[in-house]
Parts: sequence; C-alpha cells; structure tokens
Amino acid sequence: MNNKDVDIIGIPVFKKERNKAMNVVKSQCVLYMFYILKEKGQLTKEDILSELEINELAFWRYIQEIKAFIYNFNLPYELKYDRENSLYSLLVK
Repeated sequence: MNNKDVDIIGIPVFKKERNKAMNVVKSQCVLYMFYILKEKGQLTKEDILSELEINELAFWRYIQEIKAFIYNFNLPYELKYDRENSLYSLLVK
C-alpha cells in the first residue's frame, strides 16, 4: 500500500471506481463503520452515505447495530451523537 492509499492519519482509504456498482453487504458496512469509529474516533453520516452508497435508513440501522454490539458484549465504549456538529463519536468509558 502506498501513501495514496491512506488518509492523513494512516487509515486505508475506501476506494472504488465510480462506474462500477459495489456490492457491499450489511455486515461489511457495519464492520467498516465500527472500524472508522475505532480508528478515527468519529464519523459523519454524509461521509458514510457517499462512501458506501447506502440510504439514510440503512445508516441509522447500522448505527443501532453498533450500539447493540457495544451493549450486548459489555464493551468499554459509548457511541454518542453530537447534533451540533452532526458527528458520531466513539468514547471510551
């Protein structure tokens, strides 16, 4: 992987060609969102909607899946939404 394949903090960039539809299933979307939250600590709905080409309802459901995962496995995290900045943040308890 070269420098063009990572963002400014070293996270692999989600790349795809615009002319090809990407077949990403729910589990992959949820895992990708959790990965971004773990690495960056935050994500925005707009970024995920454009990167994964999902709709707002799917995004909301995936956020609920992440919250349930954290709760069900008693993980030391909390997923918070900042309405002022339209930002989801993963906080360590």
